[in-house]
Amino acid sequence: MKILDEETLPWENLAFSLKRYWYWWIILIVTMIFDYLSTTVFVSRYGIHSEGNLTTKFIMENLGPNLGNFIGKLLQLLSVVCLVCLSRRLGNFFLLFVVLINCWAIVVNSLS
Repeated sequence: MKILDEETLPWENLAFSLKRYWYWWIILIVTMIFDYLSTTVFVSRYGIHSEGNLTTKFIMENLGPNLGNFIGKLLQLLSVVCLVCLSRRLGNFFLLFVVLINCWAIVVNSLS
C-alpha cells in the first residue's frame, strides 16, 4: 500500500510495534480497563450527559451506558491499531498518546 509516496506494509508495521513496544500495548490494555471502570462509575454517579468523550456519549445515549462505554473502548483500540498499521513512527507515538489520555481520564473520573 502506498501512502504519501511511501510504501507501507500494514501488517508488518503492526507486528513490528507489537514486538518492539509490547509493554506499551499491555499498558494500553490496562489503562483501557481502568478507564472503562472509572467511566462506568462516573456515569452511574453523574449521568451520561456528564461524559466528556462525545463519541462515547453518543453511543451510550443510543445503546445504554455499559454497552456504549465498551464499544467506545473498542473503537479506541481499533483506532490505535489502524494508525500503527499505517505508519511505523507516527502510529507508535499515537499509541503512547492514547495511553496518556487514558491515564488522564482515569484521574479525572476518579477525582469527581
